[in-house]
Amino acid sequence: MSQEFSHTALSTIEVRPLQGRKMLRDFIQLSWIINGNDPCWVPPLIAEIKEFLNPHRHPFYQHGFAEKFVAYRDGRPAGRILVSDDPLLNNRKGTNFGSWGMFECIQDQEVAAALFQKAKEWSRKNYGRTTLIGPMDYSTNYQMGLLTEGFQFRQRYLMNHNPSYYHDLVTACGMRQVQQMYAWWFDNGQKMLEKWKKRSDWFLRRTRTTFRPFNVREFDKEVGHCRTVYNASLRDNWNYAELTDDEIRYFSQRLIQFVDPGHLFLAFDGERPVGFSVTIPDLNEALSKLNGRLFPWGIFKFLYYKRQIKTGRMMVLCVDPAYRRRGISELLVLKTLDYGLQRGYINAELGWTYKDNDNVNNIIKRVGGIPYKTYSIYEGEC
Repeated sequence: MSQEFSHTALSTIEVRPLQGRKMLRDFIQLSWIINGNDPCWVPPLIAEIKEFLNPHRHPFYQHGFAEKFVAYRDGRPAGRILVSDDPLLNNRKGTNFGSWGMFECIQDQEVAAALFQKAKEWSRKNYGRTTLIGPMDYSTNYQMGLLTEGFQFRQRYLMNHNPSYYHDLVTACGMRQVQQMYAWWFDNGQKMLEKWKKRSDWFLRRTRTTFRPFNVREFDKEVGHCRTVYNASLRDNWNYAELTDDEIRYFSQRLIQFVDPGHLFLAFDGERPVGFSVTIPDLNEALSKLNGRLFPWGIFKFLYYKRQIKTGRMMVLCVDPAYRRRGISELLVLKTLDYGLQRGYINAELGWTYKDNDNVNNIIKRVGGIPYKTYSIYEGEC
């Protein structure tokens, strides 16, 4: 439930770029102000947000630029927005857009309009951009999408969650929907494994493709395999931003803290990497107990509840375009489900995929996935 502020005709709205600790605290706390009464929202770790926004810590800032704005109505925090610019992406794609993300706002159209006006102005005046696309936090490699269907389901780790009125706020600010994504739910892995067993055994006997877990001892080499497939498989996707070496290192070093190497599968044709999948525990099942704070005592709660997680979160499923329609995607999903059942998981989420990516979506449906959430991306003129 949102926090609505009462205001008079003399009420004031001020939007300022983030400066100093107090404004950083306001920026972060807006998530609690807006979503605190929603039982499906999971408070993010405050330390993670600070690191994500820190230009000295996050690798995006080595090639891109960003600004954070906070809106105040009558001196009280009422909204926020992150606006960013990725010159590498625009140069490679021949596009001319900035990105907006991390949007939070009370149910107040004037506040939302003031935030988008500042974001558009920043993107146009500083980088000459003609359009603004979002929500995407920096690029398509990070959290993105406005939840537009599936509000009744719990938020999963590194997936967005927001009030249902955001769509109306955004579209009233001149943003039009240009893309949609699905998140998928799996809740009967054992039945699907039994259904596919004969088919998968037949495929494995007749193919040169081999599958194995991630080898932590060869960490850098394995990460290199994953990057090769990742960039090849997504290069032609809508507004795909190719990961830099520093971003790959940033992601992999953080994921390896949580991922069970047995739940990260790679597929090879001989020595050539042709596919991989990354699945981690849905950490939100543990983080929901912490209210955003890991220290001093939250770490003990986290370690306790982490052992009780029953949901897997498949974050990445990639196959080299030259090797598609050979059953590799299906087998990566099935191997993930099989290993998850052995580890005590009873459910899994896969997310996200573009709604118009029929080839991938049909594969996921065949192995038991159900689209249970929809996210939208919007575009507007600067």
